[in-house]
Amino acid sequence: MSILKKTILPIAWCLLFSACTNSPAVVEVPLVKDSTRLTELPPPPKVEEEIPSRIDLQKKIKEKEKELFTSETLDVAKGKQMVRLYDTYHKYYYNDLACPEYLFKAGEITENMGQYIRAAEFYRMCCGEYGDAFKLRPECMFRLANVYDFKLNDYVRAKEMYETLIREYPKTQMAKDAASAIKLMGISDEDMIKKFEAQNKK
Repeated sequence: MSILKKTILPIAWCLLFSACTNSPAVVEVPLVKDSTRLTELPPPPKVEEEIPSRIDLQKKIKEKEKELFTSETLDVAKGKQMVRLYDTYHKYYYNDLACPEYLFKAGEITENMGQYIRAAEFYRMCCGEYGDAFKLRPECMFRLANVYDFKLNDYVRAKEMYETLIREYPKTQMAKDAASAIKLMGISDEDMIKKFEAQNKK
């Protein structure tokens, strides 16, 4: 091989290698946020909720009550639908005197379905929002205390509700039952049976 070829070949290889390795780097151009351009989708338009009429709701409630309460066993699906109707009526027509009755029934249904926290909420709304406007308020207070006492094991709240019932409605049968319930609070079923047996012997 000639001296010229020996000299040119290494130079050519060097140039080729440097061309491959020293290719221009990709430069990242920072994005400039244009405040005039929308970068996010606009929020969906607010749809005004259609308020059902009082008469239509009452009709629905009566129809569903017939379906639910004529059955000997509680249909859970129908029970949930019934509670939803009661809750909707209270939401839109809370000043209506039918509301406390609906809330009381909602409490009974949810209690029977084992939803004790929700049942307590319905009973509490019924007792707290409507006062003596609801004729069954003492019964509602007693049911609330019972849920706290036997279902949620919240003896502090149970005792408070029993005592409130006794204080506000001292001459009612519910007040007498509340006083008895306070004496039995925290007692096991076996001890309770023994106590009843001892009282019956007297």
